[in-house]
Amino acid sequence: MIRRVSWLIAAWFVLHAQQSFEAASVRPSKGVIPWSYSGGPGTNDPGQITGKNVTRWDIIVRAYDVRPYQLKGAPSWLDSERYTIVAKVPHGASKADAREMMQTLLAARFKLAMHRETQEGRCYNLAVEKGGPRLKAGTGGESMERATIIPDGNGGLTVPDNALGRPVALAGKGLSAIAGGGTVLILGNSQPISALAHILSGMMDGPVRDATELTGLYGFSFDFAPPPGISGPQPGPAGDLLPGFTPAEPPLSIFQALREKLGLRLEIVRGPVEFIIIDNADRVPTGN
Repeated sequence: MIRRVSWLIAAWFVLHAQQSFEAASVRPSKGVIPWSYSGGPGTNDPGQITGKNVTRWDIIVRAYDVRPYQLKGAPSWLDSERYTIVAKVPHGASKADAREMMQTLLAARFKLAMHRETQEGRCYNLAVEKGGPRLKAGTGGESMERATIIPDGNGGLTVPDNALGRPVALAGKGLSAIAGGGTVLILGNSQPISALAHILSGMMDGPVRDATELTGLYGFSFDFAPPPGISGPQPGPAGDLLPGFTPAEPPLSIFQALREKLGLRLEIVRGPVEFIIIDNADRVPTGN
């Protein structure tokens, strides 16, 4: 009996030691509004995280710092039903703290339970084509110049919000991916190829690993049609992604774009992949 009471007390302290937001609102999205996920530590609005028209899938990916392909056992509505989330972040919290707070919110409001497993799965090697790479050292290509990309003074880039009202999704300094009009546009400046592999991992059904053996910093710009089954925010209606930008016509696949624009290729291989297995998730969240 004493042992059981001790275990319950320990469990209570573990539960309440979890970091949580000062306040959080979770409400079903109403009407047609652009997808966005912004704010939190490291941004211009560190005290508040705001997700508009986001799915639980979007939130899980950010809370656990994983890629969409890593989620298994998720019901279809996890990536279809959309919410607006506003969460107040305590002063001084780090990015890791904010992720843990979002994990606490998912467990409390959606009763999310999950575990991790490493299994063999599909992977991609990003390699150099036989004709060699078509990359510019340091700076970007013609499309970036026509898109009026603005240097930020710190070796990175400032990219205007696109015509759909979605903020640019930064994957690292000087590297961004923008979706709209049935097109994905990737822009990079002074980036290692490993950073390109990292951002491509979020658009494929398996991790992308840098197998190019290229060690420099490069600039690149290319566009392609979203791969079938891509998760997360979907490209919106037709319209310019950036001022002066004209997408390829007809649209290239991601494989064609890498080959023709950058002289790189994606090779399908098998390898160990860590998966997030969803054990439970309530469809209806608890009240605010």
